[in-house]
Amino acid sequence: MSNPHASLLAQLDTLTPEQLRRLLVDQLTKKKLGLNWETNLIERDAALNANIVLPRLVAEYSHALDAPNSHQNLIIEGDNFDALRLLGATHRGKIRVIYIDPPYNTGNKDWVYNDHYVGANDRYRHSQWLEFLYRRLTLARDLLRKV
Repeated sequence: MSNPHASLLAQLDTLTPEQLRRLLVDQLTKKKLGLNWETNLIERDAALNANIVLPRLVAEYSHALDAPNSHQNLIIEGDNFDALRLLGATHRGKIRVIYIDPPYNTGNKDWVYNDHYVGANDRYRHSQWLEFLYRRLTLARDLLRKV
């Protein structure tokens, strides 16, 4: 049984520049099934240890925890990555439920929040999106308490 990659490599020296361009376009645009999840561990570590954005308490939206019928629920509005990192310092293993509304990466200009994290034409956009969510889900997992 012959290796198709070996025969292709043997032909490369005989191709004209135009034939080589056509072959590259065919290979690069060929529909492929599967997912290639690339990650950069140094970049991930830098993101996790980057400067954290500290919250501010908005008094009119808050209530006293010692007031009658008070609840110990917490709503954080802001970037979920920063919120999860902040909660990691004080609430690790203590949270029952986390609801995260992730950006959907539509790139729409009329969206209230930044919704353009991964380029639409980037060949590795799926890997970048998975890595984007993986960082947040890993932080969220560490916050959840054991049942």
